[in-house]
This record gives sequence, C-alpha cells and structure tokens, in this order.
Amino acid sequence: MDSTQQVNVGRANSCRKSVFVNIMNKCVDNDSEIVISGISGRYPKSDDISEFWKNLVEGNDMVSNSHDRYDELGLLVPSRMGVINSLDKFDADFFSVHTKLSNVMDPRLRKLLELSHEAILDAGVIPESIRGSNTAVFVAFEDSASCGITRRSKERTNLYSVVGNESAMLSNRLSYNFGLTGSSAHCNHDPVGSFMYHGLEMTSVDGKCKAFDAGADGFVQAEAAVAIYICKMAVAKRAYVTLVHAAINCDGYKEEGITFPSKVQQENVMRKVYEETGVNPHEVEYVEAHGTGTKVGDPQELNAIASVFCNGKKGPLLVGSVKSNMGHSEPAAGLCGISKLILSHMKGILPANLHYSSPNPEIPALIDGRVKVVDRNLEFKAKYASLNSIGYGGTNAHILLKFQNEEDVRNQWQPSIPLIILCSGRTEFAVQHFLDEAVIECQDQHFVKLLHELSREILPRQVYRGYVIVKFDEIESSVDKTEFKDSVWFIFSGVGSQWVGMAKDMITFDVFKKSIMKSNEYLANAGFSLMDLLESTDPTTFDGIKNSMVGVNSYQVALVDLLKSIVSLGTRLITQRK
Repeated sequence: MDSTQQVNVGRANSCRKSVFVNIMNKCVDNDSEIVISGISGRYPKSDDISEFWKNLVEGNDMVSNSHDRYDELGLLVPSRMGVINSLDKFDADFFSVHTKLSNVMDPRLRKLLELSHEAILDAGVIPESIRGSNTAVFVAFEDSASCGITRRSKERTNLYSVVGNESAMLSNRLSYNFGLTGSSAHCNHDPVGSFMYHGLEMTSVDGKCKAFDAGADGFVQAEAAVAIYICKMAVAKRAYVTLVHAAINCDGYKEEGITFPSKVQQENVMRKVYEETGVNPHEVEYVEAHGTGTKVGDPQELNAIASVFCNGKKGPLLVGSVKSNMGHSEPAAGLCGISKLILSHMKGILPANLHYSSPNPEIPALIDGRVKVVDRNLEFKAKYASLNSIGYGGTNAHILLKFQNEEDVRNQWQPSIPLIILCSGRTEFAVQHFLDEAVIECQDQHFVKLLHELSREILPRQVYRGYVIVKFDEIESSVDKTEFKDSVWFIFSGVGSQWVGMAKDMITFDVFKKSIMKSNEYLANAGFSLMDLLESTDPTTFDGIKNSMVGVNSYQVALVDLLKSIVSLGTRLITQRK
C-alpha cells in the first residue's frame, strides 16, 4: 500500500537498514503456514515498492553517480552507488515523537517507523489492534554516522539524542511506538568497514554489478530499507508468499581465508532445506541468488546451485540477482530479493538482470545451459522459488518460498451493487492520490477487502477522509476534512416521502430484496402483504396511513441493510477466501 495513503511523511537522512516484523499474536496452531502478509520499502531511486517495480521491469539502472550524503563522512567511496532518494522529512507528530527528540533522532529510526507502519497497514491490520500483543520485532541494520556528524556540526544537540541514536533503540522504539510486547532485538554491521571494501578494490570499477558475467569485477554498494510483516496463514488477511523453510550454516575454517566462500557448505545448507521439507529441488523454477558480481563469489555460489538443482532436471534453472539492478544493500539485501520475488509473482513477470552479456567461464552450468541467467523479462508462474544469501565471513542462508497460483478471481468479480472505497489520510492530496489509484485496482476484490478492513476503525491523526463510488458506468468521489465520530446515524424522512413503485429500482439489489422479503414474511403473519403494496400501480395505494407507514419503514430498513452490506463487503470476501 502506497505510503501517501497513510502518512504524508517525507524521507529521513538514512543509511542501509531493514526491519523484519514477526507477528505471532493470536496464533495457536503450530502447524499453520507462515506467510508474508505486508511489505513496504525504500530502494535506490525508488520511494516505494511500486516505483521499485517500475524500475525493475523497465530495466532502469538504480545505481547513481550522486551520493553527496557521504561527503560528510570524509570516506573514500565508489564513484557510483545505489542511494535512497532525499530523506530529509519526517512526520514527528504522527508518530508521537517530541520535537526535541525528532530533531536529533537517528534517520534510520525515522525510516523504520514509517516503513513498519506501512507494512502493518499493507497487511490489512490496524496498528492499534496489535497493541499489547506478543509481537516480535527484529531489525538488521548498518551502524550510522549521523550522530557523529551532528556532534561535529554547529547545531546544538540535547540529551534526547541518547534515546534517539542508540542502536538498541531501533527495535525497541518500534516495540514502544506500536505497543508490542514480544522479543525486540537487532543485529548490526559496521559501515566504515563496508567502505573499506572500496579501498581494498573489492567494488566494481565502473559501478555496475555484472552478476554472473564474464566481466564481473566487484560488487556495487547500495542502501535500502525494507519492512515485512509476517504471521500465520490462519490469521492473515493477505498472503503474498508462504515461507516454507529456511536453513543457515557457516563455512568454518578454510585454508583460503575467512572471506573466501565455500561451495561445499553452500551446497550443504541448500540440501538441508529440501531434505527437511521433502520438496524436490527440481520443483524450484527460479533462484534469487546472492549474486554480487565478484570474481570468486559468483562461481562458488552458482556451482553449488547447479549441483543441488540441476542434476537430472529437465530444462534450465532460472537464476537472477536484484543486486545487478540496484547494488548490494548488505543488511537489507535479502529483503530486497524477497521484494523482487513478491512483485514478480503479483505481476506475473520476472524482471531481467542488468549488465549480463556473456557467461562467466568459471561457471560451467552457464556454458552448457543447465543454469540460465534471466537477461530479459520473462513470464513468471512459479509455485516454488528460493532465495540464497552469503555472508562474507562464511555464513550461508537459504529460504524456500511457495506461491499460491490459483486463478485470479478479480477478473470474474462483478459486484451486484455500486462499489464504495473508503480512505483516510494526513492530507487531502494523500487521500485523493490513493483514491485515484484505488479506482484502477477496484476489480481486485482482495485489494478492496483490505481497504474495507482498514476502514472499519478510525486511524488516529488522519483528519482527511474520502470515498469513491464506482458504478457500472460512472465514478463519483469526495474528500473532506472532518471531525471523527464514534458512531454513524441514519436520519430518514417520515410519512410523505413515499410514492407508487418506489421499490422498483432498488429491489434489483439482492440485499435490498432479501430485506423486503424478510419484512414481507413477518407482516404476512398479521395478514398484510408488503409485496402487493410495493408492486401496486394504483395511484391511491399510499393514501391510507397504514400503507404509508408500513411502506416507508420497510423501505428504510431495507436501505440500511443495503448500506451495511456495502461496508461489510470486504469482511465477506475475507470469509469467502478462507
């Protein structure tokens, strides 16, 4: 869900980081599948996940020549890097952060608050509904130099910087703001060390990540921030992908040195996943590889992949690496790969790797065709895909993902009543922008159901409300700033508003008709036929007070039932899907 619907937040001055929000509240079935239910992100040259997809599918290189932010650090940095767009704004009031704190708060923390909020809403969950729950927060990030820069600047700081810049506060602040009582932990990576890679000539000379290519000469540094919300399928309102299984190991001692990757241990961790799940590796149609574009790393990884997936497999195994499109975002790299896979499944397209022209001769499987790098956009309908990741100190990880490939119901969805889509936001522009986007997606019943779920309760500090009504041949919308009310009242006119044949058009709606038939059934016990009354063409039908009162009241009850059905449409869709 685009961030413009929820908060008119700007962007904060941030380095690489990612947040992994693990929602386990109200889950008692240990056998239930675990799914990714919500996602949000900021990527190089991409302010949200939609723009990220546009860059991927259009083959745009997200690596940039401009990264002025790092000039303040006085470090030797590559000529080209993947950097997040200008990150200089933050809606402190929305997140209840005092000005004294927000002015000295680590930019990474600002971004994590925004992304976590968006990912929760993307899952169709009201943040207030998980307050006090046993929900865990895990954050992986790179240490920031923002605090040091602030100290060296002429701007005065204050004591609030202690709770705004400590690493522990990244996960703990999320738990605090959202009221989550589960585990709250983090792991971090030293950014100064990462810039030393460039000094050691481990980065690409021309700033292009040529993963799996014969000309691969090093990785490209990048930054990204991604949040995902995971929960059990039993409680999910949306399921992007099932996390089937994951395994992790370490190379241990190697004669070549600690940074040299081990084909053997990578192969072992992959085999462990498929042995423990019983899934045949041949069922995996695509592997999102680590693929950093280094001379040693690419051959070791793809040779291990070929050993596990390709022996006896009919046809080539497709592989790719999002790092070729955006660079290596280090702690956030795995979640960037997952972002790409989720989007590929949703759109049915596997985007092309960039900078691949000739296969690396050190990877025999590329030469003989057992493994094929996705070098152009391809159709994507895989049931199983996997994600592979390698740490430069010897840690290896492999994740198996499963997609639901049932026929999309949205093309067959034709509501019998006009469709109403509701939205609230921080600004009039935010609400109108989202409603415009929602009209385009209104044939997707699962999208509509999530919006209705989010509209069931008031979202604090979102003072603008809007709606769009989609009829068969027209669209009507409205956005207003309004005071929140705790309840909705229907006010109807009394006797005198009736007319002959007044139910003729409305009775075509199933809900309205069922309500009238129910009233007709009750009134029949008193010897009164409501249907005869409403179907009558006699101009004197409503001259008597009895007919007028019964006709008007029955009509109004049916009208309320119809309005309630429109609002609860999303809930019914959720029930139908489960």
